[in-house]
Amino acid sequence: MEINLKGVRNAEFLLSEAGGQRSRELVVLPAGQGVLPAGALLKADNTAAEDGAEAVKVLYGAVDTGEPGTEMPSKGTAVVRDAEVFGEMLSYGNATDDQKLLSALSLAESGIIVRWTKKPVASNTADNLKFSSAPAAGTAGVVVDPVVAKIKDIFGGLVTGSAASVTLAKATGPGNVVGGGAKAAVNGVVTWDAVTFSAAGDYTLKITAAGLGEAITETITIAAAGGA
Repeated sequence: MEINLKGVRNAEFLLSEAGGQRSRELVVLPAGQGVLPAGALLKADNTAAEDGAEAVKVLYGAVDTGEPGTEMPSKGTAVVRDAEVFGEMLSYGNATDDQKLLSALSLAESGIIVRWTKKPVASNTADNLKFSSAPAAGTAGVVVDPVVAKIKDIFGGLVTGSAASVTLAKATGPGNVVGGGAKAAVNGVVTWDAVTFSAAGDYTLKITAAGLGEAITETITIAAAGGA
């Protein structure tokens, strides 16, 4: 059931909504999430969007869903479309400024616009790795087109200040990969320009770095040397 708690009051975060309460919907909240405060961010399955990445709704009023192990779901009301909300009054838990900004982008896809008195500033902190270039095919023993990886922030922007060590290695495939290994990024970019595959077959490559999300290429088809 909906309850009143100290902190943000029911709908206090709401700046505007569509007429006739069209912005709101009744939602069924999975049990065992504890007390979700007014302004809590929800995923499509009505669980808390703790990192903001999948936030599509905002809980209208606080709801006690029970402690872990509780089986009975709870009902509540959520803002799900055509609304403006006050960013500083949303409930983010321990989210970083980057995650708060990410939640605003995610909510905007549902038509919920986040307004700020003082907008958080993106940190441009390294978060994950992406391939920007990788070969689709090649020949065994012959250097393939350069493999290029980029270090990205949580929003997909290039982290130009990163010099992180990134390792290129085989993820799948029948032979060995030569010319990969660890290299330091230059302005957030790493290039391996002498990669060869020892045997014909289908391969995938992966890139990894400490603390960053890894990436895997699409299939790379390597033909036998000399067309054998």
